[in-house]
Amino acid sequence: MARMNSIVAAFLALVVSFGFADHAEAAEGKHLFILSGQSNMRQPLPEAFHNVVSGVFGEDRVIVVTVARPSQPIRKWVKDWQPPEGVEATPDEKQGELYDSLIKSVIKSVGEKRLASVTYIWMQGEADAKAGWAGVYKKSFLTIIDQLNRDLDRDNVNFVVGRINDYWLPSNNTPDGDRVRTIQQQLGEENAHGDWINTDDLNRGVNPWGGFSFGDGHFPPPAYRVMGQRFAHKACKLIDPSLKIDPALVKEHFVDSADDIKTHGAIGASVTATKPNAKQDGGVVSLALLTDGKFAKTDHTDAGWIGFAPQEEPIELVIDLGEIKSIDTIAVNTLVSSKALATFPNKITYSTSADGKEYQVNNDRYNTIRFYNAKQLKQLRSQGIAPQALMLLTEQRQRMGPVTARFIKVTIETGDQWVFIDEIVVNAVAK
Repeated sequence: MARMNSIVAAFLALVVSFGFADHAEAAEGKHLFILSGQSNMRQPLPEAFHNVVSGVFGEDRVIVVTVARPSQPIRKWVKDWQPPEGVEATPDEKQGELYDSLIKSVIKSVGEKRLASVTYIWMQGEADAKAGWAGVYKKSFLTIIDQLNRDLDRDNVNFVVGRINDYWLPSNNTPDGDRVRTIQQQLGEENAHGDWINTDDLNRGVNPWGGFSFGDGHFPPPAYRVMGQRFAHKACKLIDPSLKIDPALVKEHFVDSADDIKTHGAIGASVTATKPNAKQDGGVVSLALLTDGKFAKTDHTDAGWIGFAPQEEPIELVIDLGEIKSIDTIAVNTLVSSKALATFPNKITYSTSADGKEYQVNNDRYNTIRFYNAKQLKQLRSQGIAPQALMLLTEQRQRMGPVTARFIKVTIETGDQWVFIDEIVVNAVAK
């Protein structure tokens, strides 16, 4: 397979000029990590990955290059890709273009530096599973590894594959979802230089567009951080299986239910709110129930739930933390239950303020929450929803730095549904 285009030729010139493949000296070089794939290779996954590998090897010993693009099939990394026998595919003159971009980025990032190792991190497969191209997926991925070995003048490029999550199944109009998932796991298990990570336990919650889903093709932002940690942990172990990695570096903090929470930063904070329904107002304790660190049973008659009846004006809850604090996450634990006539509010918005007067929504698309799949919600409402608690958690991020505030406002548009809340959670700490 000849790929001696100008990009690769320039790269090979660097190899010759700088002794890039001098393995005797490379043992003291840098560890190169290449992150590539589709939209699920999104931030904050690369950030979390970088934090781990730099914590293990040292910031001055690692190079992390990320080249990813949404909705791309694997042929964008393979120049001579051919569809499975008997399967039609529209010709694509830009096959291999993402691999060309990847090599160009590697050249720019590596420069004259010597490499001790190269590890390829791969989170892709949804597009091929939807297209029905699983028949050539394994061959295509191994071709990418061959390309890297050739173009980096190596014979030992490591790789870690992220298995696409269990949303991507034939039941969700993904014909080859099962096959691609099986192949990805096999790639990690059958190759001495390979490994894989599971992502099935991470796709419940509020996705990057503010849509809550019981199981989405994408992941909540905190879950992307966990994926980055998992990728990095496996990558470090491929480089040196004897490494003793600080457990704090890879401790997972993904929270998608009250059962995952050990404590949080709003316990004891004062709460003011729109008046709850008289039958569900928390009794003598009242709104203090919302920040007592306790979670009610999944039954709306449990005294731990505060209930709000359907109303035209939005519900407003304001939490006073007592002082300005750094805020990483905010969540509301709500009850959905057909029996309680509580199926999912129309919208929930989180905003913060330093003085309790001027509020801002930090990154609107994360903090304006709706149910992600309207068709699924309609079906759930018609068929009935067994009582369950939903942790509606979002990350708080600003482009210029962390979110700091004293006051948090939760605004809820009820629609025709009751809203039951047992806890407002700030900076959740996982068990």
